[in-house]
This record gives sequence, C-alpha cells and structure tokens, in this order.
Amino acid sequence: MMIEFPEDPTLGWLNPGWAPLRVPMLLIEVSMAFFGAHLAFKFFKNYLTLQDTSRGSKMHAAWGWLFTGYATTIIIYIIADFYAMALQIRFDLLEYGYVAMATGALFYIYNIESVGVIKTRHVFTIIFGVLYFILLALLVMSVFLHLIEGTVVQFFAISFMIPVILFFFIYSARINQLIKGKMKVYSAAMVIGLLIFMLGWMGATDFAMRNLGGLWIRLIADILQCVGLSTLGLFFSLLPSWREIEWRAALKSLFVIYRGGSCVYQHDFTGGEALADANTIMGGVVEMVKSVLDQVLLPGSMKVFDFKDKKMLMEQGKFATIAVIADSVSDSLCYMIHDFTSRFEVYFGNILQDWNGDTTVFEPTRILIKWLFN
Repeated sequence: MMIEFPEDPTLGWLNPGWAPLRVPMLLIEVSMAFFGAHLAFKFFKNYLTLQDTSRGSKMHAAWGWLFTGYATTIIIYIIADFYAMALQIRFDLLEYGYVAMATGALFYIYNIESVGVIKTRHVFTIIFGVLYFILLALLVMSVFLHLIEGTVVQFFAISFMIPVILFFFIYSARINQLIKGKMKVYSAAMVIGLLIFMLGWMGATDFAMRNLGGLWIRLIADILQCVGLSTLGLFFSLLPSWREIEWRAALKSLFVIYRGGSCVYQHDFTGGEALADANTIMGGVVEMVKSVLDQVLLPGSMKVFDFKDKKMLMEQGKFATIAVIADSVSDSLCYMIHDFTSRFEVYFGNILQDWNGDTTVFEPTRILIKWLFN
C-alpha cells in the first residue's frame, strides 16, 4: 500500500505538486476501507442475531474479524500514505497497519479452527500466535527502541501472511468437498474473488510500485482490490447458512415408496433407533406419501412438509417416491435427494416397471446410499 513520497512530503491531496492519480487513488482506497468495514459489520451482525448453529456463528465471527483487520489496516495506510508529514511517521504507521491485519488474521484462524471443518487441534492458531508475538516484539524494537529497520517488520509481516493464505485454501478445499450442487459454484467464485483481491494487494506494495510502473500499478492494484472485495461480498451474501455444510448431520431416515404406497426400502442414518419407533415413523411416512400421491406431481418435483418436530422432503420419481426425514432443509440436501432419486430409478428401472413384491431385490440400495451420503 505504500506511495513513494517526494523529497519534502506535505499534508494530503491538496498539494498541487502531487501527481493527478493520487486523488482518485485516495477515493478508491476510502471505498476499500468502507467495503471492508461493511463486510465486517455484516458478519458480526449475523454472529449476534442469526439463529444459526454454534459452528455457523463461529464462521460469522471469523470473517468479521478478518474484514475488521483489513478495514483497519486500509485506514492506517491511507493516513500514512496521504497525510503523514514525514517519512519516519509514515513507516511507523505502516507497521501498526501490519499488526492490525495480523490481529484480524489471528482471530480468523482461531474461529475457523474452532468450527472443526479442518481437524487441526488449533495447531495453526498456536503457530500463528507465536508469529504474532514475534511481530509485536519487532514492532516495539522498530518504532520505540529503534533497534531494527522498519523493512524488517515489513518483510516479516509479508511472510507472516503466507500461512494465512495456505490455511484459507485448505479450508476452502474442505468446504468445497462438503457442499453440493450450486453451492460449489458459489464457493469457486469466492476463491476467484480472493485471488483477484490478493493480486491487488501485492500490486499495491512498495516493491511492485518501484519495479512495475509506479503510481499506475498502485491505481490498478486498488481497482483489483475493489473488484475482489465486491466479488467476495456478493458471493458471501449468496452463500447460505452453515446448514449447507452440515446437511449430512441433518439426515435421519430415508424411505423408498413404490407407487401405490408400499415401502420397498428404508435406511436409518442415526445408527439404530428402536424398532417400534422406526415402524411408527415408517407408517407415518407412508400415510403422508399416500395422501400426496393423490395430487398430480411431475417426476423430479420435490415437496417439503412438517413431520413432527422435523422436516420431510419428498421427491417424486417416475416409479417411486423418495421420502427423507431431516432436522432441517438445505439446498445441498435437496440436491443430494434429487441425485439419489435419479440414480435409484436408473439402477432399478427394469425392476420397478414390473415389481413382483420382493423387497430383497432393493438391498443393493445400501451401496448407493453409502456412496452418495457418506
């Protein structure tokens, strides 16, 4: 983020000696700080108000901390680059900016590891915490004791962010494995937005400005950061709650109902309810399916019903109806039920056309369920 100052830097953008690019750059960077603060506010608001799972709340807190660190850093950089009266003041302010970004990243990693998507036992938090205290020590030695150059803090801060980036991509890859359907598209778009943002971040450094074209590179880098932030904000708003990731845990039972109302296959995802309870649930499901079958439903259509204290998702196939009991409904779960229905009818199509009443022929369904849902 660092502008090459003139020999005798003076306050701000009203100095007529400043290059004309610096005024639009100032406005763009104010927009960057605003976008970052807005995203941080949105995530912390979700953390405090949304009735989500505890893991979902930690996700909101993680992103809130990261964008808070980013917005604070940009504000400090604006003061340092556009309003500092001396180069040494600028360098000192920049070092505070590094610490602000590192603070947001530290709490981001702590909350992400608390979610448990990646089984790391807070290893990243411990490593990052050690690096964070080293950064604070370097800041004290540079700004207050004047024992080291500010460039030492700068290079350490840059290398300090490498494990954060690595952790983010490991986390994104894991999330992409867990979600299904169009959620994968949203996740990929989020990663692309982050890559654009990172490219802009690196293009705004002193090194890039000195070696790649000066203020023009800084302006292009600022625009890339704005595009990256906008993309991240857009797809964060499209991404639903944590339920999309926990769709497997929401599953309770699956029933395959042949036309006419006969249950030809049942699977319990909870690990074994009492037989009497299972029979009661199956009876209730069959009765509800029979009542729905009286309606005209096209193959591929899905309906959701309240079933006791849970939800029943019903997918109508050509020969059979798939009914799933779950704690909650999500796009990922609906996608998987549709996928299961299609594959089941392809595999058992010939049997279903003229079924003779033998339910044992559907036993291979357990392999399909294990492959799709586990």
